[in-house]
Amino acid sequence: MAIWAFKGPTSADYGPEEYQQVVKFLNTSFKNGIARFGWGYTENADLHKLDLKPFSEMDADERLCWSKANFLLDIKPGDWIVQINNPYWGACVAGQVTEPYIFEQEDNEVSDYRHMIKIDVASVVEFERNDDEVLPIISSRLKLQGRKWRIYHEQEFMQTIKNVKSGDLGKSEDESIGIFYLKKDLSPILASVTEKIYKTHPAYHLEGLIAEVFRKIPRVTNVREHGKHKGWGTDSGADLIVTYKSGLAISNLEKEETLVVQVKSYGGQHWEVNAVNQIGKAIKEFNANAGMLITTAESTENLEKAIEELSNRLSKSPEDGGLGKDIPVSLIAGQDVAKFVLRYGGELVL
Repeated sequence: MAIWAFKGPTSADYGPEEYQQVVKFLNTSFKNGIARFGWGYTENADLHKLDLKPFSEMDADERLCWSKANFLLDIKPGDWIVQINNPYWGACVAGQVTEPYIFEQEDNEVSDYRHMIKIDVASVVEFERNDDEVLPIISSRLKLQGRKWRIYHEQEFMQTIKNVKSGDLGKSEDESIGIFYLKKDLSPILASVTEKIYKTHPAYHLEGLIAEVFRKIPRVTNVREHGKHKGWGTDSGADLIVTYKSGLAISNLEKEETLVVQVKSYGGQHWEVNAVNQIGKAIKEFNANAGMLITTAESTENLEKAIEELSNRLSKSPEDGGLGKDIPVSLIAGQDVAKFVLRYGGELVL
């Protein structure tokens, strides 16, 4: 698949009224399934015929039309065409090619643009090149100087088309478009990093890594590990017990709190909820202020529901089996594990 970008005519090419007529003609034609191109002002400009004719036998008009437009024979079904500044400056119209080049035998209302390529009407999209839906690399490629060029960023172009059609990026209002797309591009990389962590730190080895990361976090004062040959010798429901300072660093306004952590080195999706039950047990055992599950597997609705149910149970009165207070229980899963490790323990692994 090739992506072809073309600059539309400018007002310098025509008088004001004629320019508006040509632009309207090209835009209407494109949306009706035909992309049109210039240098077809003579009835002898059919590129298929000129392709068979020796250059030395062409007249001046034929040579000009051939030299300016012969590349149209290289456009194939499945390619994409983007016409820029159509129907106004900065606007773009794009569509996917269904049939190769043809020449319009009869003259038309603008006496040019008889070189034609058929477009799938259902594929046609209109947008402005500075729209948020347009990926930055594609936006910049649509601003190049010249009459025509190729765009070689196929994946980004197709994502742009998808964005334009859906009209919903999921971008927050205060987030720049560059940051939004950078996050999106980094997402599969973070998932890959989490997979590496899972493969290099099976079972209790992951507990050790996470413990080291916690020790790098500001205001964490102590991290106890339950892993192999360590810990408290009984199954208390916690893999790590993290002590940290909260409040203001002013006399009598700072206090130490306890976080109990379950760490799971899993692949795929995390469905089982025993780890959540273990967190509930550990919160009561150690009178913890918060609980956390860290799993290299992807989160599931089943897992998140179990965490929500645990929080609800803990908030119930002691008479109903709870603690009578809100105990936050958080989840770090999938690619968020990579974010956690890189953010706080970057110096350990980089």
